Amino acid sequence: MSLVLRPAVVADAPALAALSRAAIEVSAAGHYGDAQRRAWAARRTVEAHRRYVEVTAVVVAEVDGAVAGFASLALRPVDGLVPGEVDQLFVHPSAGGRGVARALLATVEERARGAGLTALVTHASWRAAPVFERAGFRQVEVESVTVDGEVLPRVRMERVLAAGQADASTSAWPASLRQ
Repeated sequence: MSLVLRPAVVADAPALAALSRAAIEVSAAGHYGDAQRRAWAARRTVEAHRRYVEVTAVVVAEVDGAVAGFASLALRPVDGLVPGEVDQLFVHPSAGGRGVARALLATVEERARGAGLTALVTHASWRAAPVFERAGFRQVEVESVTVDGEVLPRVRMERVLAAGQADASTSAWPASLRQ
Protein backbone atom coordinates (compact mmCIF):
# COMPACT_ATOMS: atom_id res chain seq x y z
CA MET A 1 0.00 0.00 0.00
CA SER A 2 1.31 3.42 -0.98
CA LEU A 3 -0.05 6.05 1.46
CA VAL A 4 0.45 9.74 0.69
CA LEU A 5 -0.77 12.55 2.94
CA ARG A 6 -1.24 16.04 1.55
CA PRO A 7 -3.14 19.26 2.24
CA ALA A 8 -6.56 19.38 0.60
CA VAL A 9 -7.38 21.81 -2.17
CA VAL A 10 -10.81 23.15 -3.08
CA ALA A 11 -10.87 20.85 -6.14
CA ASP A 12 -10.94 17.88 -3.70
CA ALA A 13 -14.43 18.86 -2.45
CA PRO A 14 -16.43 16.49 -4.71
CA ALA A 15 -14.25 13.50 -3.78
CA LEU A 16 -14.40 14.37 -0.06
CA ALA A 17 -18.18 14.70 -0.15
CA ALA A 18 -18.59 11.35 -1.91
CA LEU A 19 -16.11 9.65 0.42
CA SER A 20 -17.83 10.94 3.58
CA ARG A 21 -21.25 9.79 2.31
CA ALA A 22 -19.85 6.32 1.54
CA ALA A 23 -18.27 6.10 5.01
CA ILE A 24 -21.55 7.12 6.66
CA GLU A 25 -23.67 4.76 4.58
CA VAL A 26 -21.38 1.72 4.86
CA SER A 27 -18.98 2.03 7.80
CA ALA A 28 -21.49 3.59 10.20
CA ALA A 29 -24.27 1.11 9.33
CA GLY A 30 -23.62 -0.98 12.43
CA HIS A 31 -23.84 2.08 14.69
CA TYR A 32 -26.72 4.18 13.31
CA GLY A 33 -30.08 3.37 11.74
CA ASP A 34 -31.05 4.03 8.13
CA ALA A 35 -32.90 7.29 8.85
CA GLN A 36 -30.03 8.60 11.00
CA ARG A 37 -27.46 7.82 8.30
CA ARG A 38 -29.63 9.38 5.57
CA ALA A 39 -29.97 12.62 7.56
CA TRP A 40 -26.24 12.70 8.36
CA ALA A 41 -25.16 11.90 4.79
CA ALA A 42 -27.48 14.56 3.35
CA ARG A 43 -25.34 17.21 5.08
CA ARG A 44 -22.20 16.00 3.27
CA THR A 45 -22.42 18.32 0.26
CA VAL A 46 -19.74 19.48 -2.14
CA GLU A 47 -20.37 23.05 -0.98
CA ALA A 48 -19.87 22.10 2.68
CA HIS A 49 -16.61 20.32 1.87
CA ARG A 50 -15.42 23.27 -0.17
CA ARG A 51 -16.03 25.45 2.91
CA TYR A 52 -14.09 23.02 5.17
CA VAL A 53 -11.10 23.26 2.84
CA GLU A 54 -11.33 27.06 2.79
CA VAL A 55 -11.56 27.63 6.57
CA THR A 56 -9.89 24.66 8.27
CA ALA A 57 -6.68 22.68 7.75
CA VAL A 58 -7.81 19.59 5.83
CA VAL A 59 -5.43 16.72 5.19
CA VAL A 60 -6.16 14.13 2.51
CA ALA A 61 -4.88 10.56 2.52
CA GLU A 62 -4.35 8.90 -0.85
CA VAL A 63 -3.80 5.16 -1.15
CA ASP A 64 -2.34 4.04 -4.44
CA GLY A 65 -3.32 7.38 -5.98
CA ALA A 66 -6.99 7.39 -4.87
CA VAL A 67 -8.48 9.53 -2.10
CA ALA A 68 -8.91 7.13 0.82
CA GLY A 69 -9.68 9.50 3.70
CA PHE A 70 -9.47 12.98 5.13
CA ALA A 71 -9.49 14.89 8.40
CA SER A 72 -9.97 18.55 9.26
CA LEU A 73 -8.62 20.71 12.05
CA ALA A 74 -9.82 24.16 13.10
CA LEU A 75 -6.81 26.37 13.79
CA ARG A 76 -8.94 29.32 14.90
CA PRO A 77 -12.58 29.86 15.87
CA VAL A 78 -14.63 29.43 12.68
CA ASP A 79 -18.17 28.33 11.86
CA GLY A 80 -18.84 27.27 15.46
CA LEU A 81 -15.60 25.30 15.76
CA VAL A 82 -12.99 25.97 18.44
CA PRO A 83 -9.22 26.00 17.86
CA GLY A 84 -8.00 22.41 17.99
CA GLU A 85 -11.33 20.89 16.98
CA VAL A 86 -11.01 17.84 14.74
CA ASP A 87 -14.32 18.27 12.95
CA GLN A 88 -13.97 15.65 10.24
CA LEU A 89 -12.36 12.21 10.11
CA PHE A 90 -13.58 9.95 7.34
CA VAL A 91 -12.01 6.90 5.71
CA HIS A 92 -13.46 5.20 2.66
CA PRO A 93 -14.92 1.79 3.57
CA SER A 94 -12.52 0.05 1.17
CA ALA A 95 -9.53 1.57 3.01
CA GLY A 96 -10.67 0.81 6.56
CA GLY A 97 -8.33 -1.11 8.85
CA ARG A 98 -5.23 -0.12 6.87
CA GLY A 99 -3.89 2.64 9.12
CA VAL A 100 -5.36 5.55 7.14
CA ALA A 101 -7.22 7.09 10.10
CA ARG A 102 -4.18 6.66 12.34
CA ALA A 103 -1.98 8.45 9.79
CA LEU A 104 -4.52 11.24 9.35
CA LEU A 105 -4.81 11.82 13.10
CA ALA A 106 -1.03 11.80 13.52
CA THR A 107 -0.75 14.45 10.82
CA VAL A 108 -3.53 16.53 12.38
CA GLU A 109 -1.75 16.31 15.73
CA GLU A 110 1.53 17.42 14.16
CA ARG A 111 -0.25 20.33 12.47
CA ALA A 112 -1.90 21.32 15.77
CA ARG A 113 1.42 21.30 17.60
CA GLY A 114 2.97 23.34 14.81
CA ALA A 115 0.21 25.91 15.23
CA GLY A 116 0.90 26.12 18.96
CA LEU A 117 -2.29 24.35 20.05
CA THR A 118 -2.14 22.47 23.35
CA ALA A 119 -5.23 20.28 23.01
CA LEU A 120 -7.51 18.63 20.48
CA VAL A 121 -11.25 18.08 20.81
CA THR A 122 -13.75 16.17 18.70
CA HIS A 123 -17.36 15.07 18.70
CA ALA A 124 -16.87 11.51 17.49
CA SER A 125 -19.52 9.25 16.06
CA TRP A 126 -19.97 5.83 17.67
CA ARG A 127 -18.02 4.44 14.70
CA ALA A 128 -15.10 6.86 15.08
CA ALA A 129 -14.78 6.94 18.90
CA PRO A 130 -12.58 3.79 19.12
CA VAL A 131 -10.27 5.22 16.44
CA PHE A 132 -9.85 8.44 18.42
CA GLU A 133 -9.27 6.46 21.63
CA ARG A 134 -6.44 4.53 19.98
CA ALA A 135 -4.95 7.90 19.01
CA GLY A 136 -4.86 9.02 22.64
CA PHE A 137 -8.17 10.85 22.94
CA ARG A 138 -10.24 10.31 26.08
CA GLN A 139 -14.01 10.32 26.33
CA VAL A 140 -15.41 13.36 28.14
CA GLU A 141 -19.15 12.89 27.70
CA VAL A 142 -21.80 11.24 25.60
CA GLU A 143 -23.87 13.82 23.76
CA SER A 144 -26.29 13.93 20.88
CA VAL A 145 -26.99 16.16 17.93
CA THR A 146 -30.25 16.48 16.02
CA VAL A 147 -29.88 16.44 12.24
CA ASP A 148 -33.04 16.97 10.21
CA GLY A 149 -35.18 15.54 13.02
CA GLU A 150 -32.93 12.55 13.65
CA VAL A 151 -31.02 12.26 16.93
CA LEU A 152 -27.45 11.01 16.51
CA PRO A 153 -25.56 10.08 19.67
CA ARG A 154 -21.85 10.85 19.71
CA VAL A 155 -18.96 11.25 22.14
CA ARG A 156 -17.13 14.44 23.04
CA MET A 157 -13.44 13.53 23.28
CA GLU A 158 -10.25 15.41 24.11
CA ARG A 159 -6.52 14.91 23.74
CA VAL A 160 -3.95 17.02 25.57
CA LEU A 161 -0.82 17.61 23.52
CA ALA A 162 2.62 17.53 25.11
CA ALA A 163 4.43 20.81 24.70
CA GLY A 164 7.51 21.44 22.62
CA GLN A 165 7.38 18.58 20.13
CA ALA A 166 6.97 20.62 16.96
CA ASP A 167 6.63 24.14 15.72
CA ALA A 168 5.37 25.72 12.51
CA SER A 169 8.86 25.76 10.98
CA THR A 170 9.10 21.95 11.20
CA SER A 171 5.59 21.29 9.98
CA ALA A 172 5.23 19.13 6.88
CA TRP A 173 2.47 21.48 5.72
CA PRO A 174 3.26 24.13 3.13
CA ALA A 175 3.68 27.71 4.34
CA SER A 176 0.33 28.64 2.76
CA LEU A 177 -1.47 26.44 5.31
CA ARG A 178 0.47 27.65 8.36
CA GLN A 179 -1.54 30.30 10.18
